Amino acid sequence: MDSGTPGTSERRATSRLLLEVSYIWASDCFLVPQQLQGKTMPLGSLLGKAWNSSPLSLLRHCAVRAATPAPCHLHTSSWRADSSRASLTRLRRQAYARLYPVLLVKQDGSTIHIRYREPRRMLVMPLDLDALSPEERRVRFRKREAQLLQKKEEEPEMIDTFDTERYKRFWTKTKK
Repeated sequence: MDSGTPGTSERRATSRLLLEVSYIWASDCFLVPQQLQGKTMPLGSLLGKAWNSSPLSLLRHCAVRAATPAPCHLHTSSWRADSSRASLTRLRRQAYARLYPVLLVKQDGSTIHIRYREPRRMLVMPLDLDALSPEERRVRFRKREAQLLQKKEEEPEMIDTFDTERYKRFWTKTKK
């Protein structure tokens, strides 16, 4: 038809490129179905009323959509998680998102605040025994042995002070 008109093929290529770029940009602004993503198609069929044959109207539509708050779907279908479902199940995650503020005490006594996976008040880094001198190692080992021996000695014997005569009335039958 208009193949003889100079510049028509360049205009078609430019408009086709503009449509493809607009489609890629619109797929970020609008919810595009999964089966349509990555395909080249006329943008007007994808966006309906939002596309009024000018990219400016598309930009305006995206700006209005971004400025307005998303609708709240409080009472929607029953398959979504609600309070009853949350009370019956637990989160099934390898790593939980919640990290708790904890005070970390290093070997030299300095402290820093970190985020830790368990709610604790303070974490103390263990002492590196390889960095100690042989005399300090022996002193720490003797202290540890002394603590273990004291724990073993402190175990009290179980003394039976149960008086059966005192509770005998509960298991004998009385005649009325």
